Parts: sequence; C-alpha cells; structure tokens
Amino acid sequence: MAFCGRICDAVEVAGKNVLSTSSVATTGLVSHRYGEQAAELTTESLDAAGHAIGTAWAVFKIRKAIDPKSSIKPTSLAKSAVKAAAAELKAKRR
Repeated sequence: MAFCGRICDAVEVAGKNVLSTSSVATTGLVSHRYGEQAAELTTESLDAAGHAIGTAWAVFKIRKAIDPKSSIKPTSLAKSAVKAAAAELKAKRR
C-alpha cells in the first residue's frame, strides 16, 4: 500500500507541474495572439480544469485508501470532473 501511495503522490506532483507549465505557456500564446481578455478567459478555463482534475484525483485517492480493490478508474473520475468544470464555466459565462 505504501508503494502505491508513493506512486500516486509522484503522479500528482508531476501532473500539477505539467498543468502549471502548460497553463502559463498557453495563456502567454493566447495573450500574444488574441489579447488580454482571451488570455484571462483561458486562464479561468485552465484553472477550472485543474481544480476539477485535482478534485477527481483526491476522490480517487480517498476511495483507494478506503477500498484498495475499488473498481472505479481515475480516467472515469477525470472525465466526469472535466465535464462538471465545463458546465460550471458555461454557467459562469452566462
């Protein structure tokens, strides 16, 4: 169980680093090409996606800690979280 915990922690840190770097690069590109307003919207969208993925990951880790043989896959959680974040972002924009 400790080995799985270390792997999960390493994946979490790597994922956060990739998301952060991608967010900065993407926002800079959008700002240069389409302006500050588009960059702000991009930042908000990527932040929402990051929070959704972080929440899904936390749920996965909690479920794994409670029931190590849990059948739910992290990809299923991530997809659900991204859909929820997209719906929340659409509702915010209205």
